[in-house]
Amino acid sequence: MSHIDGKALAQLKVFVQACQMNPGILHEPKLAFFREYLTSLGATIPEKQEEPQPAAAKEAPREEPKPEPSKIPTPEPTPEPMDDSSEEEAVEVDNTGVIEGEDLMDLPLGDPEKVPSEDEVDKANSLRGQAMSQMSDGNLDEAIKLFGEAVECNPQSAVLFAKRAQMLLRQKKPNNVLRDAEKALSLNPDNALAHKCKGKAYRLLGKWEEAALALAAGQKCDYDDDTQELLKTVVKPNAEKLRAARLKKETSRREKEYKAKVERAKSAKEARQKAYEEAKAAREAEGPGGMGGMGGMGGLFDDPEIATLLQDPEVVQAMADIQQNPGNMMKYMSNPKVMKVIQKLQGKFAGMGGMPGGMGGMGGMGEGMPGGMGGMPGGMGGMGGMGGGMPGGMPGGFPGGFPGGMAGATGPDMSEPTRTSTNNANSSAPPPPFTATCDDVD
Repeated sequence: MSHIDGKALAQLKVFVQACQMNPGILHEPKLAFFREYLTSLGATIPEKQEEPQPAAAKEAPREEPKPEPSKIPTPEPTPEPMDDSSEEEAVEVDNTGVIEGEDLMDLPLGDPEKVPSEDEVDKANSLRGQAMSQMSDGNLDEAIKLFGEAVECNPQSAVLFAKRAQMLLRQKKPNNVLRDAEKALSLNPDNALAHKCKGKAYRLLGKWEEAALALAAGQKCDYDDDTQELLKTVVKPNAEKLRAARLKKETSRREKEYKAKVERAKSAKEARQKAYEEAKAAREAEGPGGMGGMGGMGGLFDDPEIATLLQDPEVVQAMADIQQNPGNMMKYMSNPKVMKVIQKLQGKFAGMGGMPGGMGGMGGMGEGMPGGMGGMPGGMGGMGGMGGGMPGGMPGGFPGGFPGGMAGATGPDMSEPTRTSTNNANSSAPPPPFTATCDDVD
């Protein structure tokens, strides 16, 4: 039999094992030639077992459980959020005294890296005094000019920048006020005058929330009644209205994002359900035990991993050892290759039902295989001696079979081989010419 390659031989063995596990495979239309061959040898093909009606009736209407609908409540549709400008316009605030921001003036800022000497500090203080006198006389432009000279002498003084910001605030130049106030706070974060000038500048620009924060910070550093009155009666009410409108807008945006997220999750769920239904329809179209080319084998030979393993001599030898004595399976529990094949076999045929009965023995003729192949639980019964076969036959078979199903019919007792077949051979017609048997394949 050298012309049979190892892969074909391994596939043949697996096919025989599949027949033992499920004799109904032999009734596949594609295996009609094999049934005729077995019948010509005197084998008895078990009748095709009808599928149990209750199971069919149960399976027909049964549908796979569908995923539960999402319990997450879908938010009600909300209006599209407006942009910042339209949102603020919709809020009624008191914009009395609000002005347009001006361009920045070219004012001296001094060298931020300069470390003034004592003479320069004294000069800066002298210029500061002169500027305050000009402010008292109402000469704000001259006061701003003198503060600029003082800043060039001592650019590290937060007071000089805060005082000039105060002069600029009186001229209602909020953008320039903000620049000097920020510079003063960078030099001294606790300068109360700088915080209050900053808050009042924001108030002139209509930035009520920023104004409220700056004025509150100034009050913490140095409380005064006039600033508190401005904060309480004008700035804070407008700031709270804008804050409420901003939070409403933010809530609307988050609700919109949440709704979009729910829609995406719903679409993904529907896509998964559709894929599941298509896969289910494909499985149902294949029919029970669909084999993809070898009646009921479940596409086992199409599995590249199993096809490769069945060419491994170690795996083939182990399967033959298990075939002789299923109890030997325990020896191979630690062999991943052998267990992979066994698990595939069990997985492919686990759902085929009880696999009742077995193939009757092929009538003993001559000194055929007296023992035959014992039935596997839920598998094919013992095969009697094949007429004219090789003396001794295959005495083991699957006496115990794979665990999991109904024990099939077993062959004759092998403990004390009888000579009945020999006597029958002597008393009957001469045996037919030699025909290749399963022993030749093994």
